[in-house]
Parts: sequence; structure tokens; C-alpha cells
Amino acid sequence: MTNPANPVPPSPVGSPAPGYPWPPAAMPAPEPKRSWFARHKILTGIGALVAVGIVASALNGGGGTGESSAAASPAAQSTTQSVASAAPQETAGQDAAPAPSPEQTTQADDTGKTDAGKTDSGLSFPGKQSGDVVGKAGDTIDDDGVKVTATTVAAGDATLGPTACSTITITNGSKNNLDVNALDFTLQNPAGAISNSGFLGSSNHLSSSTLIAGGSVSGDVCFDTDVSAGGQYVLLYKPTLSLFGHRRAWVNNL
Repeated sequence: MTNPANPVPPSPVGSPAPGYPWPPAAMPAPEPKRSWFARHKILTGIGALVAVGIVASALNGGGGTGESSAAASPAAQSTTQSVASAAPQETAGQDAAPAPSPEQTTQADDTGKTDAGKTDSGLSFPGKQSGDVVGKAGDTIDDDGVKVTATTVAAGDATLGPTACSTITITNGSKNNLDVNALDFTLQNPAGAISNSGFLGSSNHLSSSTLIAGGSVSGDVCFDTDVSAGGQYVLLYKPTLSLFGHRRAWVNNL
């Protein structure tokens, strides 16, 4: 007899009757799913070590910050003291005279490039240039080691007409050769006219030559000028072949 709840008729050996399928087999119960950490124990251990290292580093870093802050405190105090002490110094410096500029210093050096006790740096004359090195008649003017002495301008031989002459001595104290030529000398008269040197007035003219380091030469430079009326005559010297050095001037008040 068939059971309404189970339409499959029973079999004497527990199998379904012919024509009826086998009942579905019972599925085994699924195993409980383990967590990711349980399934990856090695990675979990490595992650734990890394986490411990990060925490330890953070703790050590915090201690270092504290030491840096403590060390910075004296430096901050020193800076405060420096600022406080600098304030009165700046106030005191406002009353002091300003330092000369490099250009002013250079001009002062150019003016003073003459032998001590001989040249008056305050001398002036019409047509004086900013770079001129000025001295009185008879002074020795030293410019970059080249020393030039010029005696007072005086009347020279007047056989063929009035002349004015000065005896020149040049000593090359520089390290380079120096070309000497009488034509490098000119004479400015009281009216402001400048004359070139000539070949009359003396038998001992300054000869054209080249002075080695330490060399010296002496001779007269003369001009076709009449100085009998007196006045201010300025003897000028500027080497034509030299790119360096300053123009020298000897003021003669006759």
C-alpha cells in the first residue's frame, strides 16, 4: 500500500519499486569557513611584526622631538639676546659718519700718490682732471712705482728765441718695461694754452729710451715759451704708449 506522504512504494530491501527513482542522497554538511587570518598564518605573523616596528619607531621619534625642542630653547634665548643687544648698536651707528664709497677711496688714493711731505694733495689748476696726480715744482710723483721728478720750470737757452725748460728724472720702480719720450711732456701757460716740447733750449734733452725694471734716466724737456712775465705754468706728463697710469702735473707759480 502506498503512503500518501511518500508516493514511492516501499521495497523489501529498502530500494524503490521498479519505475521509481532513487531518493536524492543526503549532502554532507559544509565545513565552517575559517577567517582570513587563520588561513594565512604566515602573512598574519609578518604583519604583526611590522605593526610592532611601526609603533616602536613612533615612540622613539616622539622622544627625539622632545630632545630637539629642549635643545632649541637656549638657541632661541641667544637670538633674543642678540636682537636686544643689536638695537642700541644700530642707534649708536646712526650718529657716526657714513663710510666712504669705493669711488671716493680710489680718488683719494689717486690724489695722494706722491712722495710724503713733498706734494700738496689740495693743489689745483685750470683744466685739472679727476684722475690727475698733482704736485708742486720740484716734487717727485710716484704712480704705481714709476717715480718722476721735475725741477722748477726756468728760462732756457734763448739763442734762437725764448725757451722754458725743466730737468726730468724718471725711475722705473715697476715690474714692467717703461718707454720714455720727451714728447710725453707738455706745458700749460697762464692763459690755458698747452705747448708740446721742442728741441731747443738745452744741450741735454731727455732722450727716448726704454727703461727696464729698476732703470733710470734724466734729461731736460724744453718748450718754446717765454716765462719772463711770470704766472702759473703747469708741466704735464702722460706716457703716450702706456694704457695705464695717471696724468701727472707739477704746478709752477713763477
